[in-house]
Amino acid sequence: IMPRNTEAMQTTDGRHERSSSTRKQILAEGRALIIAGISDPTAKQISESAGITTRTLFRHFPDMATLLQTVMQQAQSQARAVMEEPFPNDLSPTEHWRELLQIVISRRTRAYESILPLHLSPTMQRHLATPKRNSLSKGINRRRARLQQILPEHLVENQLLFEALDATLSIEYWASLRVGQGLSIAKATKVLGFSIERLTIGH
Repeated sequence: IMPRNTEAMQTTDGRHERSSSTRKQILAEGRALIIAGISDPTAKQISESAGITTRTLFRHFPDMATLLQTVMQQAQSQARAVMEEPFPNDLSPTEHWRELLQIVISRRTRAYESILPLHLSPTMQRHLATPKRNSLSKGINRRRARLQQILPEHLVENQLLFEALDATLSIEYWASLRVGQGLSIAKATKVLGFSIERLTIGH
């Protein structure tokens, strides 16, 4: 016979796991609805999509502002972790820039997919329209600097090509593929890779 305290612990653990799973599902459905075109989903829309009641939703989040802020923080954290991944030390821009470009494409698709809700939701944009808004321009500058680091000098100095590459590797282009054209992550990634390949032919 199982001791009562063990039964109680298992019951508590089971409830905790279900609660954690429900919370993750709520956040995932909120993200999915925003990416699907519902820029500011309501509690009812998220609850129905997650297969729960609004009462359950508000047991996990006190209000919609907190829920969306959690989505935003989670997205920023995931994107930051991806962008901070180091480049391989044995790949040089002079000899291996194409391989480095593939790494950049892989990273940016993962990072952009994380922060896509921030780019699409007016509510999240208002949260970002604070002194933190300065981080947007810093992010663009950091993005361009990263690209300059992994390209050989003759490509960086080719201004038209560099600007075309930077634009193609931007969050705006990714959002156009994913939302404007409704492509899946896999399809959008293929289109992005094809675009970069075509731009760099002959270089």
